[in-house]
Amino acid sequence: MRKIVNAFLLSLFVTCFCACEKDNYDAPEATVIGQVYDHTGKPLQVALGQGSMAIRIKEISFANGDPNIVVTEQNLNLMMDGSFKNTRLFEGTYEMWPYETCGYPCEKEQMKVVDLKNGKTAKVEFTVTPYLTLEWVDEPYQDETGFIHASFKFTRNAKEGYTMPDVEKAQLIIGTTVMCGADARYTDNTIDITNIQEGDVIQLKSKAKIEFTQKLFLRVSANCKDTYKKPCYTDVKTIDAKGYGK
Repeated sequence: MRKIVNAFLLSLFVTCFCACEKDNYDAPEATVIGQVYDHTGKPLQVALGQGSMAIRIKEISFANGDPNIVVTEQNLNLMMDGSFKNTRLFEGTYEMWPYETCGYPCEKEQMKVVDLKNGKTAKVEFTVTPYLTLEWVDEPYQDETGFIHASFKFTRNAKEGYTMPDVEKAQLIIGTTVMCGADARYTDNTIDITNIQEGDVIQLKSKAKIEFTQKLFLRVSANCKDTYKKPCYTDVKTIDAKGYGK
């Protein structure tokens, strides 16, 4: 019986000792910053948050060439102007590429291999071709009844080797913060658009009159009938709106 107890205690000691081994990984102190541009060299306008376009990264140095080690891919979220930054990555060699874009799929040559070092900042830039380029036509304005009006036009962008998808929906997004999240009180449902409207001026209007005097943030989105249906966007404009009550 004593032998059994001693064997159990020895096993428990070994287990605890192994579990308490010191973590010998350096803290994640590598930084990457970057920017996604459209095919004309302008910052790509995107939505914020999960579910939007991202930069996908994979640390290829972690497996050290061992095919049996599975490396999990991660996403770096983008700001509205297509910029991104992460200051807490582990040192190593990464593959990076645009993921679930609002345009044509990422090709192999668009993938970047980036070496990240602790205490250092790496800069990475990508170029994608969005399905659509959206442009404001006139400055948004508020009419005498309190409604917000805006006008825009779109251009379909071609890319060699791919078929241009058909356009589908457009929307005037009205928000109360610089992040321009859609305020359900004023952001109307999407409208249908068609390919034959390319280059035409399209008029949009808020769903309701503005209740309170405040600064509003506006942008237009439009998407195509592709796999992900990620919208393309204009940049953000502001308007000092007058309140008209409910």
